[in-house]
Amino acid sequence: MNIVDIYNNQDSIIRFIPKNTQFLLLGESTHGTRELYEIRSKITQELVEYNDFNIIFFETDWLNVIHINQYIQSDTSSFDTASETLNNINKFPEWMWKNDIIIELIEWLKVHNQKMEKKIYVLGMDCYLLVESYHYIIGFLENMDIELCNKIKKDLHFLNSYDNTQKFMHFVVHHPDQSLVSFYENYFQHILITIQNKYDTYFEFCKEKNIDTLYLITLEQSAEVMINSFEYFKKQYSEPPGSNVSWNTRDQHMLMTLMKLNEKIPNSKMIIWAHNSHISDSTATNNSSQEFTKNDTWNLGQMSRAILPNTYIIGFGTYQGTVTAASKWGNKHEQFVLQLPIKDSIEYYIYKLAQERYMTNCVINLRKKNDLIEFNQYTKQRIIGVIYNFNNELQSHYISSIFSNHYDLYIFISYTHALIS
Repeated sequence: MNIVDIYNNQDSIIRFIPKNTQFLLLGESTHGTRELYEIRSKITQELVEYNDFNIIFFETDWLNVIHINQYIQSDTSSFDTASETLNNINKFPEWMWKNDIIIELIEWLKVHNQKMEKKIYVLGMDCYLLVESYHYIIGFLENMDIELCNKIKKDLHFLNSYDNTQKFMHFVVHHPDQSLVSFYENYFQHILITIQNKYDTYFEFCKEKNIDTLYLITLEQSAEVMINSFEYFKKQYSEPPGSNVSWNTRDQHMLMTLMKLNEKIPNSKMIIWAHNSHISDSTATNNSSQEFTKNDTWNLGQMSRAILPNTYIIGFGTYQGTVTAASKWGNKHEQFVLQLPIKDSIEYYIYKLAQERYMTNCVINLRKKNDLIEFNQYTKQRIIGVIYNFNNELQSHYISSIFSNHYDLYIFISYTHALIS
């Protein structure tokens, strides 16, 4: 097992990543820790600059970050600053992306793109924005295919009554006429198939009108989001407590998004920013499945390892400090003091391991054979998302996993600070 101090060895993280890596999954143990953003940004910049990576995915919706590309790829952008490209992110938890580290990364990417011929893309891979995706499709088709545009507007006019997806889905799922569910499912599929069938025609139109083909890819992606967003929220409303179906729908959408862009953008190498719970290999947990036939959790990390070539997974963890989160969904974010990890958790063991080596922070290479019992049996591991339930931390924020199978590399910071938006 290799364990190195990340601050005494500045190049220690990058040198572990195999040169043939095409899909690099960068995790985080919380959504609100400053150091984890800083380290991921540094890794991202070095891989873009020295290893030819050209697509960066964030764990947010495609339409939330689509404007970033115009800003970093064009000298004639309609945006004056990186922060302006994030103005359309105005829903909880916006602080995850509207912060100084992300803004600095966007500015760096713009400068880099000015020096290089190969474009860098920043994209989203989540599936919350059904209503917003519908409006994008209508707006795009108004200039491309007015006949199809008018038909969709007529058939889906009811969508105009809702300003967000949750309200629309609540109406559909609780409507006494459940044929509505089948209608929307079939219609959204019809939109996607129609767009795919006309894709070549639309592509030629874009070439003639000098329209960036990324906006055409966005058209198809918006149709995909409508389908998967509908499925995700339907399952959230209809499945019993404890069901993993909605979670699995999200992660499958993430995987399909990576696969789509791998096909659409030649010679792509991707960096994926997402929570440890998404990017780690869920077959290492005690509620996983490789057959997808039971009510088990499967995630982006598991599917990427199984399907995508040259996948490498980096997880992150922390011991103590502060974190930005909310007390419940939709509440204003605030700073919390992290409780110390429970005894016999992975975080506890790594903290002691680092102390024995006079380290504060470290990188652990899990591809190297190791005989630590704690790394090779089911052990508790802490995960905190946008909600921090410190009064019920054991039940809310710990999973059991075989650590050595969960990641390829693990970055541990003993004391961390809350992300400030």
